Amino acid sequence: MKYLDSNLNLCRRNLNLLPSLKALLDTQSVSLAARQMHVTQSAMSRTLAQLREALNDPILVRQGNRVFLSEKALTLKNDVNRVVAEASTLFENQQFEPGTSDKHLTIASNYIVLEQILPQILRQFWQQAPNISFDLLPFSPQLDKRLEAGEVDLVLGSVGTPPVGFSYESLMEDRICALVPVDHPLADDGDSALTVADLERYSVIRHSSWMGSPHFIRDYLEGLSEHIRMVARAPNLPIGLQLLKDTQHILITTEQAAKANIYVDNMQIKALPDNPPSVTYHALWPEYWEYNRAHRWFREFIINRLRQHLKEMTRQQAIDKEESVLVRKAG
Repeated sequence: MKYLDSNLNLCRRNLNLLPSLKALLDTQSVSLAARQMHVTQSAMSRTLAQLREALNDPILVRQGNRVFLSEKALTLKNDVNRVVAEASTLFENQQFEPGTSDKHLTIASNYIVLEQILPQILRQFWQQAPNISFDLLPFSPQLDKRLEAGEVDLVLGSVGTPPVGFSYESLMEDRICALVPVDHPLADDGDSALTVADLERYSVIRHSSWMGSPHFIRDYLEGLSEHIRMVARAPNLPIGLQLLKDTQHILITTEQAAKANIYVDNMQIKALPDNPPSVTYHALWPEYWEYNRAHRWFREFIINRLRQHLKEMTRQQAIDKEESVLVRKAG
């Protein structure tokens, strides 16, 4: 009898309101939620009124000229995302076809992946799934909140320790290094590492385009010496390189970013002292998408081709290094 009562209570609720509730929680706006749901603003206002009555809560609260989620709405957001995703999985697993799907997906990554790698992968993707659309987001401090809110479908890059509630796969290992112009006093023809004294003498520019552990380069430098001076923190490699050009500063970045430099010529990679920290790149997604057929097809397509690209990049770098050694010997 208790089971029957719970089913009757569920049936009395209008479950069609759930997608609209998700849209309101995601956008914090009646007009934006209406646009997302492809309904009129007045229709969404009526839906909001129904939700307020059902939940006994205002959901959206106006303070001055801004609208915020109520305290209850904030606590409901993750549960609503999960329930809507699981309901979507139930139907999509029966109906999903890449060639006809019109899903909209959000991918977050660092600047190099977004500019140099992902466009080629998405062009291949659209050959099989032409109606799927994307938002591409750069790593930023605000991205952590969007990830926690379930607003990002796939993250590619360094996220520190993967957070609870997310599935992930490791993509590759990397290590931080230094970049200097070839006419820098520390540039040379060998593979000698920089010293702590070098970092103390020349000011440092820090490239910070990752999530989860945004201060690990700062912590490493402070652990080396309190006398290392940072003159700038750049949000991506191209900006860091522009700041470095025509100076005697040192840019701290990752080896893979340094090797992918196509922005400024005549730069030399230098190793850093005292076992610099490593970086792990992950593919990461909300765990409630784990068994969703559409999401699984999408992420496997992206991840497999990204791995192919990284493998080819590593092979080409080995060839380039060998040719560079031969040129030096011949000289």
